Amino acid sequence: MTTPQTHGCGAGRSRLVEEIEEILRRRLGWNEIMMSNIMWRFIDVNVEEFLSRGINPHMWLYALNGLSAEDPYWLGVYYGDLYVRWQGRSATIVLHTTNTIDAIYFMILMRTIATPSVELIWSRNQLSVYYRVTLERWPWHDVDPNIISSFSISDVLKFFVGLLDTDGSIDVTYIKQRNRKGEFKRRLEVRIFACKQKECADFLYYIRDVIYEKLGIEGDVLLRKEDSELRYMGRHGAELLKYIRQYIAHPLKRLRSEIYLKYYDGELNWREFDHLYIPLKYDSNIHSDPKRGKAVEILTRAAPQTHTHGDKIKPKHKPKN
Repeated sequence: MTTPQTHGCGAGRSRLVEEIEEILRRRLGWNEIMMSNIMWRFIDVNVEEFLSRGINPHMWLYALNGLSAEDPYWLGVYYGDLYVRWQGRSATIVLHTTNTIDAIYFMILMRTIATPSVELIWSRNQLSVYYRVTLERWPWHDVDPNIISSFSISDVLKFFVGLLDTDGSIDVTYIKQRNRKGEFKRRLEVRIFACKQKECADFLYYIRDVIYEKLGIEGDVLLRKEDSELRYMGRHGAELLKYIRQYIAHPLKRLRSEIYLKYYDGELNWREFDHLYIPLKYDSNIHSDPKRGKAVEILTRAAPQTHTHGDKIKPKHKPKN
C-alpha cells in the first residue's frame, strides 16, 4: 500500500533513509554541515575565508532548525515556488529545480516536514530534480491572504522570507555614482517577483503595504509587460534585510545578506566586499557557471542518501537521441 511515508517505494523506506543517515553521521561524519560544505566547495566558495571574517556560510541551516508546516515561512513558500495538489484536506506538495544550490536547499527544506521522495524528470532539454511530500493535512489550505496583515511582526517577516527565498532575489548592483571616497556605489536590491496579471500586482501592493504598516519601510512595485516585482532598494533594502536576515534559509541569499550588512555597517571595505561577493554572483555564461543546471550532480556528491530512493532517482521522459 502506498502511504505518505513510503511514497510507493516499500514499507519503511523513510525509516531506512533515517537509519542510513544516522550511520553516515556516526561512522563517516556525514551531516548537513558536511553537505553544506560540499555545496559551497562545488560552486567555488571558500568557506574558511568567510569563517575567518566572522561570517558563517552554514547559518542558513540554523534558519531551518525547528521549522514546521505551521510556520508562516511555509505560507510564503506556498505563494512563491511551491506546487500543491489537493486531495480533500490532504495535499501533495512539490518543489523542483535545475539549479545547484536550490537542489540542496529544497531537499533540506522539505525534510523539515517529512522525508521527500525524489524524482529526476526531463523537461525542455533539462534534467530537473523534483521533491514530493504528501501530508494528511496542509495547514495553509484555503487561507485568505488578507490574514497576513493580522500576523505579528515576526510572522510577517517569516512569511516574507519564505516568499523571498523561493521567488525573490538579493543582489548588489554597481552604479556609476561615486561616494565621498571616490568609490563606485554598491546598491542593495531586495526583490520579490510575480506574474504580470493584475491579481499578482495587487498581491505585491498588499505585501508592500503590510511591510510599511509593520516596519515603516518603503518599497516600490514595478509593473512590466512580462511580470511584476516588489523591490526594496539601497537604504530601504538594508533596513529590511536587518529585520529578515535571521529567517533567510536560502544558502546563497543568506550569505549575500551577511556580507552586505557587514559592508553596510563598515566592517568590510569595498575591496573586501567585492572579494567575497563576486564568487556568489551568477555567471552570464550559464554553461560554465557551477551554480546553474547542476542539481543532479550536486545531489550525487553532497547528498548520497538520495540513492536509497531506488527507481525514484532514475530520470523519466529522457529525450530521444
